[in-house]
Amino acid sequence: MTPAVILAGGQGSRLGYRDKALIPAGKGALLDQLLDRLRPQIGPVALSIRRDCETAYGRDLTQLQDRHTGAGPLSGVLAALEWAQDLGETAVLTVPVDTAFVPNDLVRRLKAPPSCAMSRGRLHPLVALWPVSSLPLLDEYLSAGVASGDHRQLAVWSFARRIDMTPIAFDDEGPDPFFNVNTPDDLLALTTLIEA
Repeated sequence: MTPAVILAGGQGSRLGYRDKALIPAGKGALLDQLLDRLRPQIGPVALSIRRDCETAYGRDLTQLQDRHTGAGPLSGVLAALEWAQDLGETAVLTVPVDTAFVPNDLVRRLKAPPSCAMSRGRLHPLVALWPVSSLPLLDEYLSAGVASGDHRQLAVWSFARRIDMTPIAFDDEGPDPFFNVNTPDDLLALTTLIEA
């Protein structure tokens, strides 16, 4: 089964620097909500974290630390690709930790890498199936972006276009399956969705 990496390296700055993985959601935290939805459809799972973070949040998860500090979420994708390569896999799924409602058939519908989710006309390039073969290109891309200070070269969709990522529509009825928590208002909406 496809390995997966939960991207939890963000700072949560718009939420007062709260750790999104530990935000209460349903019967546990956001991390638990996401794990409950992912585990039936994936193989091994790891957690991508910042260098200054040394916790697996009390869960038995492999921890992957970002190699490029300040390179944004693509640094977590790079760590995911390196881990998948070490496992001898050809692809890896990435999902941000604050995406609590991923579909129960996410991996099946993404089908073949490189592919990413799209809903309500919006791309979600971090909810994606990445080919391990893109590892050298991403490493070079990130190194150049960090060295130059060019933040455009750290943009996820910019790299996704470079590897011809295919968007897959998830426009089923109900709430946006890729709703994520970035602001206090999003947190209130999350609570409402979980209680519905």
